[in-house]
Amino acid sequence: MSARYTMTALLLCSCAIIFTPSLTTITASVAGDLNSSSNVNTVVPAVGMNALVVMPAQHMTNAATVDTGSSIVLPKMVAAAPRTTPEQSYRDVAPGENPFAPLAQKAATIATPATTSSVATAPAGNPFATTATDNKDTATGKAKAATPEKVDETALRYYAKTRDLKRLGAELRRLKALYPSWEASEDLFNQTTAIDEQPLWDIYAAGDLTRLRAEIARIASGNPEWKPSADLMEKVQTAESRKLIDRAYARANWAQVISTAQQQPQLLVCGEMNAMWQVGEALAKKRDMARAFDLYKYVLTNCDQPSERLATMQKASALLPAAGITSLMALGRTLPDGTAEFASFTYDAIRKQMGAVSEGDPMALPLSGTELESFATYVETSQSAADASLFGWYYYSQKQWQPAQAWFTTATQYGSDLKNVEGVILSLRNLGKMDEAYALAGRFADKSDDIRKEYIEIVAGALTDEQSALKISDNDLPAFKTYLYAAKSALGAQALGWKLFRDKGPAEARPLFAQSIDWEPTEGGVIGLAVVASRTKNKVELAALKQRYGGQFERLKDFSTATAAPKKGRRVVKVMEVSAKPAPSKFNRIPSLKWAYSREYAR
Repeated sequence: MSARYTMTALLLCSCAIIFTPSLTTITASVAGDLNSSSNVNTVVPAVGMNALVVMPAQHMTNAATVDTGSSIVLPKMVAAAPRTTPEQSYRDVAPGENPFAPLAQKAATIATPATTSSVATAPAGNPFATTATDNKDTATGKAKAATPEKVDETALRYYAKTRDLKRLGAELRRLKALYPSWEASEDLFNQTTAIDEQPLWDIYAAGDLTRLRAEIARIASGNPEWKPSADLMEKVQTAESRKLIDRAYARANWAQVISTAQQQPQLLVCGEMNAMWQVGEALAKKRDMARAFDLYKYVLTNCDQPSERLATMQKASALLPAAGITSLMALGRTLPDGTAEFASFTYDAIRKQMGAVSEGDPMALPLSGTELESFATYVETSQSAADASLFGWYYYSQKQWQPAQAWFTTATQYGSDLKNVEGVILSLRNLGKMDEAYALAGRFADKSDDIRKEYIEIVAGALTDEQSALKISDNDLPAFKTYLYAAKSALGAQALGWKLFRDKGPAEARPLFAQSIDWEPTEGGVIGLAVVASRTKNKVELAALKQRYGGQFERLKDFSTATAAPKKGRRVVKVMEVSAKPAPSKFNRIPSLKWAYSREYAR
């Protein structure tokens, strides 16, 4: 079995598949007016790599950009299957049932398996609820006891007020005979003290529970017969327990989180979702998977807020073993568009593996063609910007620039995250499409710090590389200067300094090199200022530079002030400027931008 698995893994690795959606250029907005139509994928064998390029059919008009070596093949799309396999010891449970329950309970479950529809609708019990709290409304936590017929308590309250206990008892017996389910109010004898509770409710609304407790004690000390209403005290106790759980959760004191929930089970209702999530995590961290599963199941079978249900599934997927996630997925509902509520979680394992590959994890293997094809179909159907972006970084990490650009472009159609625009720019640069990268970076440079850095790097490279195909107009320099000052870019200041040095002379260039050193004392800025000092015969400045940076930048020792224009046969010194490497983001690893500018000067 192990040998067969190893052989299968090797075969899959040799057939990694590249999914390339959109190749359309981004327009002025992030989403732009990129067209999307058919969801049919087309497979194109790629030359130069043991892989396949998969493009949606609507983009095959651009397929000429891919060097194909054979005809187009249209594969049959296959439905996705959950990637994870439940552990052997959890396998034999019906969908929606607890795979972590004791063996006797699981045996009973297996004997009477529930259908998917019944699982989705059957209510689940709160794992902390007592008999008294089982009958509470899941949305508010208030008791759902049947409301009795309207009872006239006028006489009863009169006898209680006058302390006529004999008649009070007779009235109680009479009302109880007429209305067996009726219960007398707890505050029957408190009506003689007229206390306005509104100030107490105002303090409660402000969240100052310490002050509220003190105020209740103060009023009670002056009115021995008064008691605050049961509704107020229940809410105070719930709020206090909520704070206890918050503090314990912040300290990762899982035992206290659980014990507080056990003492106040009224907190574990749909109206207290954050407390439910905290307790569920505490149970999972304490390895009590059975009760953690029951709590998540309680939410999915009793609570209706879509965002909370989705968040519950996300939290459960990060904490429970695969068997629990597989079982909980059966509790998903059918959405109005006919899709499954938790279809996205089918691909969680694929997402994690793609993320690991993107981050350069040496233990992460590329995904199989079937997995990527299935996931790509889901992404096109769900139009998930995050998933399309994940495809982009996945291919970018493997230096597959064309599919990376296409997936980043598609992600901009699905959402407005400017990180995807940055991905398009990075891919275009690596494809050598500097004109397109420059235009796109300039369009969004004022909307994102990262894109602004990209723009500065692109312009800096063009200004200092005489072989660059990208030509920067003098009309674009004011905008470039604005951006480099906003970013405090030493690289940008050096590039503009060399541009001014060449076009207008050392006097114009000097402030840019000095500013570059002020922001970041790199070799490029120091050498640039040394060249200016040499040309302008500023011995004092050159000496100061050598004294301050001579031990750091060895090339400074070759500098002296110029005395005449260079002549034939005189020594020529080439100045090489290398930019600082940008700090890498989670997926973004920009190669160091190296550029050179040669300038002759006399020794």
